[in-house]
Amino acid sequence: MKIVVSGVKGAGKSTAIKFVLGKKPDIKVITVGNYFEKAFEKLGLKRDEGDKSVSKEDHKKIQQETFNMISDEIKKHKNVIIDTNLFFTKTEGYFPGLPEIALKRINPDVIVVMEYKPEFILFRRQKDIKAIGRKRSASLTLDGIEMEQNIQRYYAFACSELTGCIVKILRRDEPEKYDFEHNKMNAEEIVKIFE
Repeated sequence: MKIVVSGVKGAGKSTAIKFVLGKKPDIKVITVGNYFEKAFEKLGLKRDEGDKSVSKEDHKKIQQETFNMISDEIKKHKNVIIDTNLFFTKTEGYFPGLPEIALKRINPDVIVVMEYKPEFILFRRQKDIKAIGRKRSASLTLDGIEMEQNIQRYYAFACSELTGCIVKILRRDEPEKYDFEHNKMNAEEIVKIFE
């Protein structure tokens, strides 16, 4: 089973995946951003800088090389989570995170899209700026975040059309009763897919 786990930047994908691994440690997790980070470092750019700064043509080459490596890694495992973004925000507009070349290489069974009230995402993005100085190549307005989540959906369904995979949307609008409640709820849903 190959599951793509996606969410706009600041959605807590990595945290939810950690909770999945707590229940199913045999799952291989491939974080696409780590591959891109290494490619961007060679160009003297930080991870989020590369999203905006690398030209469309260079980004396509990086994607092709990255997903060739990821495809080879996927073949070694029975159950895999691919942690990635369905789009990037570039200076000119939006750019696919899973273009056709990537989809052909990984051929996912399910794409899980994590969504939240924009206020939750904005809080996390502002926290990242304060806590770790990480300014993401993403919106810092409520309307902008809602637009990003809508765009993410469009990309998810386009990917589904190209591959015939299932799209599962996990929307969390309710306030959390305790820290990481949303992440734990999403993890439970992802674990169910593997079972």
